[in-house]
Amino acid sequence: MIRTSVFLIAMLLISSVLAFNAHAERAKRLGINTTFRTFREEIKSIEELGAGTIRVPLQWQLIKIQKGQYDWSAVDQLLKVVQAKQLEVLFTLRTNFPKEAQKHRRKRVAIEIHPESLDKKEWVHFVETLANRYRGKRVSYEIENEVNEETFWKGTLEQYVELLEAGYDVIKKADPNANVLPSAMKCGILQNSQAGWVGEKAWKWHDGWLKPIFSTRKFDVVNIHNYYFPSEIAANGLTFRSYLQHIHGLMKESGLGDRPIWITETGFVSLPTDAGGRRDDGSNEKQAAWLAEAYQQAFEFGAERVYWLLLRDRKEAYFGSMGLEDAKGDPRPSRNTFRQFAK
Repeated sequence: MIRTSVFLIAMLLISSVLAFNAHAERAKRLGINTTFRTFREEIKSIEELGAGTIRVPLQWQLIKIQKGQYDWSAVDQLLKVVQAKQLEVLFTLRTNFPKEAQKHRRKRVAIEIHPESLDKKEWVHFVETLANRYRGKRVSYEIENEVNEETFWKGTLEQYVELLEAGYDVIKKADPNANVLPSAMKCGILQNSQAGWVGEKAWKWHDGWLKPIFSTRKFDVVNIHNYYFPSEIAANGLTFRSYLQHIHGLMKESGLGDRPIWITETGFVSLPTDAGGRRDDGSNEKQAAWLAEAYQQAFEFGAERVYWLLLRDRKEAYFGSMGLEDAKGDPRPSRNTFRQFAK
């Protein structure tokens, strides 16, 4: 009788552990984009959503005090909360200092850095110090953001490839288990067929950046931004699935067909929105349906992780209504749809 009871207790414990691990793996698939400025007010909702990872832009000028000296307090505080909540973090390492961040900057970081004036040795030292400091703390690193778009990257393809290669090498030396991602490409959702985002011209620009990046092999995960719709709207002749297929085709051509895929940005408008002369007829209900379809397609395709762009709406052309909550924090139907994928 005693042996039977012990056996049953052991089986219950094993079942509980397996169920917990399965839930954790499902949660790890789901990510939310946030920022240092908004993280504290968003963390409760992120937990409630069942997300297992967050993506945070990290402008190194916010950390730098002077050459070779850094103030890690903001990063330390975020990592402390992240670890307490059993979350993982993906830092997007930015060399360019966007105007949005300048509004909240400390005085000492008033200068915007362009690749031409970037001290590569200093940047590499920062990245190496960062990776060493947070070694073993479930931190991943993404080197830059949408570099085929001047809004985010002011330099050339060659300058970016050089930065990617150097960054990858020092991160892997400091933390061999950390995942390193290259920049994702701007997918072209803001363009329309009248503006030329179709056919050979569009792919020549898009693929002209992505193929050389793939050829470096200096990354562990393929990074994708995908704002195309899974149904109803074929923007520029593309859908969520067909854009994934195009990227995967390039991966196979480059001998990278087995590399993991993370979709680090996706989202859909929740109200009718103009995009370069095209009108995307969004609504709360459609947003929820598109989320369900896109996530299902992504995971069927083999994507390991998907990061939704916005927890809450913000003032931004086109993308601003993509929140799972409105600007006041009131939930949309898409919030509950997101939660279903964590169960």
